[in-house]
Amino acid sequence: MGKPRAPTYGSPHSPMRREQQCLRMPAKASYPTTPLHGRQCRVWQPGTAMPNNRHPGGASSRWISAFASAVLCSTAYAQVAPDAGQIQRQIEQELRTPDIQQPPKAVTPETVVDTSGPQVVIRRIELEGASLIPHDQLIRQFEPYLNRPISLGELQAAAQTLVGVYRERGWFVRVQLPEQDVSDGTLRVRVIEGRFGRIDLQPGDSRANAEFVANTVGRHLEAGQPYSLAALERGLLLANDLPGVRADGTLRAGQAQGTSDLALRVSDTPLLSGALGASNYGNRFTGRGQGFASLALNGPSGYGDRLQLSGLLAEHLDYLGADYSLPLGHDGLRARLGYSQVHYRLGKDFAILDSQGETRTVRAGLDYPLLRSSQHNLWLSLEQAQARQEDETLGITLRERRLDTTTLELRGDARDAWGGGGLNSGRLALSGGRADLRLAADRAQDAGGAGIDGGFAHLRLDLRRDQLLAPSLYLRGRFSSQLAFDNLDSSQQFSLGGPYGVRGYPVNEASGDSGALLQLELHSLLPWAGIPGLDGYAFLDGGVIRQRHTTWQGWDTADSGRNSYALYAAGLGLSWSHPRGFAINGVLATPLGNNPGSGESDHDQDGTRSGPRAWLSLSQAF
Repeated sequence: MGKPRAPTYGSPHSPMRREQQCLRMPAKASYPTTPLHGRQCRVWQPGTAMPNNRHPGGASSRWISAFASAVLCSTAYAQVAPDAGQIQRQIEQELRTPDIQQPPKAVTPETVVDTSGPQVVIRRIELEGASLIPHDQLIRQFEPYLNRPISLGELQAAAQTLVGVYRERGWFVRVQLPEQDVSDGTLRVRVIEGRFGRIDLQPGDSRANAEFVANTVGRHLEAGQPYSLAALERGLLLANDLPGVRADGTLRAGQAQGTSDLALRVSDTPLLSGALGASNYGNRFTGRGQGFASLALNGPSGYGDRLQLSGLLAEHLDYLGADYSLPLGHDGLRARLGYSQVHYRLGKDFAILDSQGETRTVRAGLDYPLLRSSQHNLWLSLEQAQARQEDETLGITLRERRLDTTTLELRGDARDAWGGGGLNSGRLALSGGRADLRLAADRAQDAGGAGIDGGFAHLRLDLRRDQLLAPSLYLRGRFSSQLAFDNLDSSQQFSLGGPYGVRGYPVNEASGDSGALLQLELHSLLPWAGIPGLDGYAFLDGGVIRQRHTTWQGWDTADSGRNSYALYAAGLGLSWSHPRGFAINGVLATPLGNNPGSGESDHDQDGTRSGPRAWLSLSQAF
């Protein structure tokens, strides 16, 4: 048998992982043991010896090892202590911008064509003014209306089909039927292809720099050239994406013949915005009840910049974050810089160990909209982050790690008319970097086990679809997955449990290097309740986790023999959102089947008995 290896603090395989973590060990075990009820209990430590910065390898280290081991082995059920990396990951998930919660809009019904009134027979079409699209392609749109009696309403409908042809190709056009005699069977159709003249800034008193906004709107518009709908829409949307800015455009007859000018009015949105909220989404050992707040300063310079402060507070946890972003140029490129710090102290069964830690993270990134329209959007992001993690127990530093991570991300959304209408969103992110374990004991343990020290990479995919089934009924599906190419630090791992995962399990339940999660929700708007915005739903969650990309001898201290396993849950939810920014969401979920990750125990990793769980959150935006 290979040399026994002490498990990693905070990992899914630590001695806290299983009920009565007191195991018979070989006589030649190289780590100290503490007798308990006639059996040997494996000492809880990050390496073969507890590191002591003040007295390396001294009696103090051995005493702390034995004391911590005795405390942990006296714990009745399997409990996994969260570390700085897991807590940071949990907070980032909670503070991430929430998904759009509105159901998909129904597809606009087809316009009813008036077929009453006098009828004529059209045999030939003459086009005037069409130059951007070949005439034969345009005339083809009239073929269903030729050589048969049609009404004036049908003539107008036929002419408007040309607008759709131009719109599909991204051009702005007006189509007219001039006054004419059609007794000879010939119909003249006038096509007025829009050409851009200039942007006419309307007078107004705005905090935003109106000229900067106008340059953003007109970034891809060229005087005298055909009006590109895509360019106009992109410009207006990018201008309205600028924090603190509202831009409204109106087309009107241009000063130059055959052109249209864009009358642009720039106004302000509130300088200050933010949100307050509370939830029970926290970890049992740092405090389930949480309060959070955010405050943003929108466009203080007048050039679309933004400063945002955020915070989260629980019984044994506090988080502070600051982010600043600003536009680079006039085509939607933004740069951002952020800093966050989280400090935690473990309570409950771990309070006696005075376990605490912190993570400090600096981020810098760029975001660029590859596509920006009302129907399809796609952003490309590049981010560089550096995180410093520290964990300690009884005043002794157990871990000190630095993680440098680079992430390349594509995210987008799209609307479609399939099956009555739907809304799609997705995210694909490739992350890679390096983990630097600063303590010798941490490196020594890692070298004989997980091998986290060094390079790592993983791929993350998130997909969502809202499908309209009936005016007040829609189906929501979410899929999330992570594929790891190496063994990962806890801050980089995937987790199944919690209010955003398999909702019948606690936060951080079933964490691992790779995993997949599927959530299905059937939503029903409840207008009969007399409360607009009330939404009830039933859901089914399922996920699979792979704890380690690569295992090693003795990796599974819980002796479950399972590197991969699945969790399932089902339940009911009720949410309500008010137009003035108040929102509340409640969920009651119950596990389906057993938890393979808990071994023979009927308790989950946070020490609570497996069973129904309730999640509640409320927030007020302003």
